[in-house]
Amino acid sequence: MSAHLRRVFAAIAIIVCLSYSYKSRADEIVVVFNSDWAPYSMGAVEEVEGILPDLVNELLGTHMGLSVRVQGYPWARVQHLVEQGYADVFITVPTQVRLEYALSSEEIAYQVEMRAIVKQGSDAETLLRETPTPTSLKSLRTCDILGNGWGKAYAANHDITPVIASKVSNCLLMVKNGRADTSIQSTVVAELEINSHGLDEDLVILPELFGQMSFTLLLSKKSAYGQEFLDHFDEVVKRMKDDGSYDTLVRRLHDIQVK
Repeated sequence: MSAHLRRVFAAIAIIVCLSYSYKSRADEIVVVFNSDWAPYSMGAVEEVEGILPDLVNELLGTHMGLSVRVQGYPWARVQHLVEQGYADVFITVPTQVRLEYALSSEEIAYQVEMRAIVKQGSDAETLLRETPTPTSLKSLRTCDILGNGWGKAYAANHDITPVIASKVSNCLLMVKNGRADTSIQSTVVAELEINSHGLDEDLVILPELFGQMSFTLLLSKKSAYGQEFLDHFDEVVKRMKDDGSYDTLVRRLHDIQVK
């Protein structure tokens, strides 16, 4: 075989290998999550689990037929990976900053509901059951956690000065021990913390919503996937919401993680 033919075959082999490599990447969608937000997502790299990874596996894997890789990292790194295109997708609030580097689904992928936790039989319980408003919170000692973006914005918008703790469990213990009157937290996180710390006879989660965070599916603009993928996702989620299977799925995932 001539040197010229060998070079031609070598070039073809390289093209085939590159095409195969690209196809392998394109056939798998990488979704990244916060590694420290139980029960929504917890665990490092390939060991991540929780409500949101399970939800993604069901929606993208079972219902959309994709090969899904879920990974967990610290939250700042999650955002960086999507921004730089090293990961395809994450699920969170579609802020203006995030929409600069990611496309958003139309359908809400997950709704985080924020409710008040109070000590059973307390004056705070009576007040917030009767008037669950920001005005009522201003007269109470409200505990919030460091780094809670929703809580920080809520407090600023309603002129509330919260007591800051490092963890949700610390806020709940402060409410139990009378060092705070209430804490506004994700219902699911509060349920997990109350159960795991044996506080179910001391604390109660009130029914009224104080707010919610609407999470959409955010797709990196550098991903091999594009608008067609998001359109398909929207169709699947809308159909599941219309027939009730989405709510059934979310309730099942909640029950698995919150015990």
